[in-house]
Amino acid sequence: MLWMVIIVMPINPSSTSSKDKRRLVAMLISTNFTLQELVHSPTALHAGIDQEEHLDTNAVSRITALVLAVLQPVRDKFGATKINSCFRSRPLNDLVNGSPNSSHCCSGTSSAADIEIYSEDVSNMELAVWIRDNLEFDQLILENYNPDRISKITGKKEGPNSGWVHVSYSSVGDNRKEVKRMVKVKGKAKYFSGLTE
Repeated sequence: MLWMVIIVMPINPSSTSSKDKRRLVAMLISTNFTLQELVHSPTALHAGIDQEEHLDTNAVSRITALVLAVLQPVRDKFGATKINSCFRSRPLNDLVNGSPNSSHCCSGTSSAADIEIYSEDVSNMELAVWIRDNLEFDQLILENYNPDRISKITGKKEGPNSGWVHVSYSSVGDNRKEVKRMVKVKGKAKYFSGLTE
């Protein structure tokens, strides 16, 4: 299925009215995703950072490309998809100590999202494997996944649903299809090639 998105209004943080920005972020950019859910961040809200203030044409086009190439196909395959994090304004990225070159900032040629499937029947490993084998992407990272993890709160096994999947997409066609996993070792992120040890 081919999607066409036409943005007919200026997206310049300094010249776009609050009313126009509200209309913009409410825009449906695919069958199941609005721009708003890809910009929303509880962390930003808590810190008083207005994510919408930092949206520009580049960020919106990069987010749209990610949705059409990756997120909507994932939603079509697995059902309701949770967006843990997508667009990060520079102030939010600084707050969470993100990489200055993070694709989450949508300031270059790519954008990124951290996702999970709401259904507990779909593990984050299964999600990552399906993306790896079926979609175009720049970088795919299975983050904080531990199939043996037991919840410290409930005492139940949460392994298959532990962590999340980070996926980025470059809209200019230079996608590397780089696959990694990230685990925390003594509180520090360590990256390894591939999805399994």
